[in-house]
Amino acid sequence: MRCLHDQPSCVRIEVLDTGIGIPPDQLPFIYDEFYQVGIPANTSRDGYGLGLSIVQRLVKLLDVRLEVQSEVGKGSMFALTLPAGHQVLRPAHPARADSTPHLSHTETRILLVEDDPAVRDATRMLLKSEGYLVAAAGSVSEALEQARADPRIDLLVTDYHLGNGETGTQVIAALRAALAHRLKAVLITGDTSSAVKELPRDPLLRVASKPIEADELLAMFQELLHS
Repeated sequence: MRCLHDQPSCVRIEVLDTGIGIPPDQLPFIYDEFYQVGIPANTSRDGYGLGLSIVQRLVKLLDVRLEVQSEVGKGSMFALTLPAGHQVLRPAHPARADSTPHLSHTETRILLVEDDPAVRDATRMLLKSEGYLVAAAGSVSEALEQARADPRIDLLVTDYHLGNGETGTQVIAALRAALAHRLKAVLITGDTSSAVKELPRDPLLRVASKPIEADELLAMFQELLHS
């Protein structure tokens, strides 16, 4: 990574790698949710392909410019151009004891269960950027620990295939039993087997099949939360 200050009005941050590179015909798709270069959908893969889609959302929110250059077999370069600051940072004043903390525009609490740390962090960032209060876990036992620590869960979002042979359906059943109510849940999966297709009909469960666009997934959350 390198930081350039060629113009007084802006700062350019470049992140370079020496990876496989991105073919020119695939560059338009790299910001699509669940898209990974050279990996077909619904096949075994590392991660969801959410990282760059989240980056693009944040870039749009901040109204800054993001560029990419890539050469197959040599690597890629992503460049972020930011306006230069003109003020000296000062320490924040400590909050007064009687001050009320700022609350998100929505106080909806989501428990996210995903065993891949990178995917978990990326998905949590996406949900937090939408204003949700997010707790995360990587297994059935961790999810139960989160529920014991704070049982106020409005929505469970879980991947289907977890580590050590655990599944998202086990997470849903365990949390519903522990909380003693029919917790609303979204099951995210790229599995097209009969085990997923033949899940019992459940009005409080939605199945999100990868690949799915982030806006479509978030709309599914809203529809379920308000049902």
